[in-house]
Amino acid sequence: MRRFKFATSAATMAAALSLAAASPTSAQQQFTLKYGHVGPATEISDDHIPGEFLKAFLESRSQGRVQVEIYPASQLGNFRALIEQVQLNTLELTHTTVGGMASFFPELQVTDIPYMIPDDLVAEKLGNHPFMDKIRDAILKKTGNVRMVAVGNTGRWRSFFSTKKLIKTADDMKGVKMRTINSPLQIEFIRSLGGNPTPVAWGELYTSLQTGVVEGTKNAATDIVPNNMHEVLKNVTLDEHAYLYAFWWMSDKWLQSLPDDLKALVLDGVQQAAVIQSSWNKQYESRSLAEFQKKGGTVYVPTADEKATFVKARDAMKSWFAGKYGEAWVKDFEQAIADVEADIAKERKRIGG
Repeated sequence: MRRFKFATSAATMAAALSLAAASPTSAQQQFTLKYGHVGPATEISDDHIPGEFLKAFLESRSQGRVQVEIYPASQLGNFRALIEQVQLNTLELTHTTVGGMASFFPELQVTDIPYMIPDDLVAEKLGNHPFMDKIRDAILKKTGNVRMVAVGNTGRWRSFFSTKKLIKTADDMKGVKMRTINSPLQIEFIRSLGGNPTPVAWGELYTSLQTGVVEGTKNAATDIVPNNMHEVLKNVTLDEHAYLYAFWWMSDKWLQSLPDDLKALVLDGVQQAAVIQSSWNKQYESRSLAEFQKKGGTVYVPTADEKATFVKARDAMKSWFAGKYGEAWVKDFEQAIADVEADIAKERKRIGG
């Protein structure tokens, strides 16, 4: 009898070892990363495309230890709801614009002060500057659990679209009912140019433009064309007053619960997803502007003198921001831009001689 029990036990152990060999991750803890975003689940959604990459990247390279679930099209709510879920550790990952985080941490609007960032190269390098570490630490401290893990771009640059009047200079903005997001800084910006700032929810914008509730909007071509708003918008002035940063937010409790190897893999994956998002928007913007023109729209690039009339608003907005949230944030951001520009100059000299 004892020999029979021993044989059964050995057979059971052998079967278990065989199963473990066949499924090397079966005994390891598995983790689920839920990614929620507000964009559609389409092949022209810069919210969804990086999510699909992240799912394939993490699930394959973790041998199934990390599973990724994507919740598109505001299934889990708007920006505010998504951030709240990350804060509560019920959602692992989302990304928002500046406006999406502004109600939690209004100081982040410093990156939205118009005409401070001169071009793409500066904007992209700012994403890896220590200034962003300061933002990360401040937001994590204030929220208790929302950690910024990557910085990308979600639509290129904001510019002025209009239904009738082509806006070439700041004088052309006077009296124009310009749609803004519900952001104090954006509202004050339009007011400083003499326009009539009109906050309108994104879902109501097409009808508002069609009926004349607003006569223009501050957006990117990558927003306008996929949503068919070029049917009512006839002009765009590429003043590029604000870079559309995408800030990727993760539950810090979830991140810290991962073993070291998966933690490194997840951070790597999200960083790459942000790069994919930015790169995709670059090529899609050119297609969107071409489509805008094809449908009869006018694409206008201001001259240096015309652009200068808009840039006057920059100092007004810096003063407004400093009065609201302190001058230190403005000075730190200006220094970060100066640092990046100096690095770019050195790099160009090294390459070009």
